[in-house]
Amino acid sequence: MFDVRRFGVRRFGRGTSNLERSNVRTANREPAYSLMQTRRVVALALLTQGLLIATAWFLARTLHIPPRWGHPMRDVGIGLAGAIVLAAANYALLTRARGNWLVDGVRAVYHELLVPLFSRFGPLSAITVGSVAGIGEEWLFRGVLQPLIGWIAASVLFGFAHVGGRGMLAFGAWACAMGLVLGGLALVTGGLTAPIVAHGVYDVLALTYLRGGAQRA
Repeated sequence: MFDVRRFGVRRFGRGTSNLERSNVRTANREPAYSLMQTRRVVALALLTQGLLIATAWFLARTLHIPPRWGHPMRDVGIGLAGAIVLAAANYALLTRARGNWLVDGVRAVYHELLVPLFSRFGPLSAITVGSVAGIGEEWLFRGVLQPLIGWIAASVLFGFAHVGGRGMLAFGAWACAMGLVLGGLALVTGGLTAPIVAHGVYDVLALTYLRGGAQRA
């Protein structure tokens, strides 16, 4: 005999109100809706990073700025160390630092924007989006813009690229500081390998941390 209770579906009797029926139907639709929204976020993130990669490729080709890779075998380790430092700094800011304009602003973006957007990312989505972001953003900002306009100016533009309104100015300032670190890695190592690895691994760690944001909230 088919038992609807095995599938989490509730039978409606004559005494069931319309409100109860609506609430149950909404609850049954919520997982599918959340999955659809997550897929849209992943698709938008990949599209955005794809455009950055295309822009970096076009500018590098037009301006004759070939990507430099440094010493990949050495720089992968440096990039991993950089990712750990960035992740530790971000965690300390979110959980340990005393409140001020910067800290409160970054925490607000975290709770009001990033957790709702990314908390349902699975491991594969986090790895894919994080890795592609490391390639696209580092090639454009560190591989093309930094040689053209300098370390500080490229880092400031990197910060501005993460601002979506006045409420995100503090988050942009924090992104600018992280851009200085990533740009410093490019300068010290003489290539993009270290900043790409640092950025990509950091983003994967950050997205993984955001997955638990809803439960922590």
